[in-house]
Amino acid sequence: MPIEPEKSRRRRVKIVDEIIETLRQDIVTRRLPHGERLPSEKELSDRFGVSQPTVREAIRALETLGLVEVFHGAGSFVRSHGDYALASALQTLLQLESVGIMEVLEIRQLLGRHSIEAAATRATTEDIQAMEAASARFDRPNDFKDVDQVIAGVIDFQRAVSAAAHNPILQSLEAFLLALLNEVQFKSLTNRGIRFWRARALEFQPHRVAILEGLRSRDPAKARAAMDRYFEAQRARFEQDDSLRSLNLSSPKLVTIVSDMVRHSKD
Repeated sequence: MPIEPEKSRRRRVKIVDEIIETLRQDIVTRRLPHGERLPSEKELSDRFGVSQPTVREAIRALETLGLVEVFHGAGSFVRSHGDYALASALQTLLQLESVGIMEVLEIRQLLGRHSIEAAATRATTEDIQAMEAASARFDRPNDFKDVDQVIAGVIDFQRAVSAAAHNPILQSLEAFLLALLNEVQFKSLTNRGIRFWRARALEFQPHRVAILEGLRSRDPAKARAAMDRYFEAQRARFEQDDSLRSLNLSSPKLVTIVSDMVRHSKD
């Protein structure tokens, strides 16, 4: 196979980048709304004055970014998976920088302190009810039949708190970090059974109750203090467990765990 000349290759890459950016802007500005079918490869090749393989390369890149979904035989459709795009970008950043799990925990806690204060003044009646329902699940621990249900319950409560801040960017960031921290714990401590995870989740129930009380009172300082106590207990748990404290997101095992988690966020 002949080798593509360097000048020609650079030009093709630049054209592909231009197509990606043009279609990306069409998607994020809703000129191509969610669910819309993209023009055919032939239509796009005519529009940009390039070959269909070049268009196909750009579409594959948009699919990787979580902006389109390709159905063979049916075409390409806008699937603006914002959470997936964010998760994919953060995964790459965390692994390239060899970030440790304790650093992830630190950032999650910084964001959580901001969201709890915002939630204290912005939470609606429906937000409070969602948190109450999530918290009440821990009053019936035997209802958790497997570890996945326990982890989901823990995440549901914290995501409900984050949602009550009514800041979509903050919510997406926290959702990723919450899923990451809990998934890493679960997959790294696979030898621990359902009793261990039920007990660990129940240890934090008084903190959930205190957080709820702070939010019901509409007192940001009280809510923040309750969240701080929760975070102190959470950090202590990580620091006391050598197998957790030393985890690094660039390790082969965690690369696989996080990649699976990010991929599932697209579903």
